[in-house]
Amino acid sequence: MKRRHFTQAAGAAVLAAATPLLHAQTRNVKMATIALANSPWHKALLKFKEGVETASGGKYTVSLYTDGSLGDISRLLTQMQLGTVEFSYFGATSLSFVKGGEMMNVAYAPYLFKSTEWAERIFNSGEFQSHYDQIADGSGIRMFGAWGQRSSRAIQSTKGPIMKPDDVKGLRLRVPAIPLLKAMFERLGAQVTPMGMLEIYNALSRGAVDGQDNGFDLSIPPRFHEVAKHWSATDHAHELVGFFGSERFWKALPVADRSMFSQAAKNAGAVTTALTREFDRDSIEILKKAGVQYVVPDREAFRAATADLYKEYEGKLWPTGLIDSIRKQQETK
Repeated sequence: MKRRHFTQAAGAAVLAAATPLLHAQTRNVKMATIALANSPWHKALLKFKEGVETASGGKYTVSLYTDGSLGDISRLLTQMQLGTVEFSYFGATSLSFVKGGEMMNVAYAPYLFKSTEWAERIFNSGEFQSHYDQIADGSGIRMFGAWGQRSSRAIQSTKGPIMKPDDVKGLRLRVPAIPLLKAMFERLGAQVTPMGMLEIYNALSRGAVDGQDNGFDLSIPPRFHEVAKHWSATDHAHELVGFFGSERFWKALPVADRSMFSQAAKNAGAVTTALTREFDRDSIEILKKAGVQYVVPDREAFRAATADLYKEYEGKLWPTGLIDSIRKQQETK
């Protein structure tokens, strides 16, 4: 009896001693986004969470934070630099906000990419990975994947249709404070007006601006189609969503764990892409039902009108030769 009691007690002691060790092996990481709950980005992050927790066998758990609950992009970048937030998911070009990340402005060079698929392929290439490594060293922010295709940028206006570059002349357009987009529309003769996203609807309805530049993903939810009845699918820029991480956290990870997080990001990005493509198709029908005139303009004319625009920024915002490299990769073989 005494021996049995001893054995049971010893077993309990071993289990009690092992329990803290098991808990110590589990690391909870925060993944934050500015996107709304149940949006395509949120659903992608649910896939990321599932992938990480399954592949790691419980070594990592992922807590998701949507609706900007941990802050806007600027605040999330700061928290990742400090290491208080491990991961975030938002527009890949936001890397341009950190030291050394200015090269991501290349995404806005008009008609640089043949498609969003090509943009995703190139931004995840070895060439760009080496740039991400350098940016991470200098800024404390690592982009470990540009996965998730967004809606292509277009021109939505109260005046139209816009079929050719000359149709843009004289229009007062809300354009984000992005150098190449501003330069593009000024080249086309528009009066560029900067303002926040929350101001666009009222500005369109009051006639303070004649139009705005965005894709379906940022134009349909705020219902700009209620007050702007012309949509010109210029597709002048293709954008992606990026997986950002704290370099402090990333550098401490074993190589196998980095690969695991990267693969989970790629799989999650495929969810964003699929849902965005579905949303884009639905958006065209939403526009038509709302009485919006949807047109596909002469994209080649727009391409020709803005062909050399990038030269002013070559060697300043991005390394000299990067544009040529991107174009060469897209050549038909």
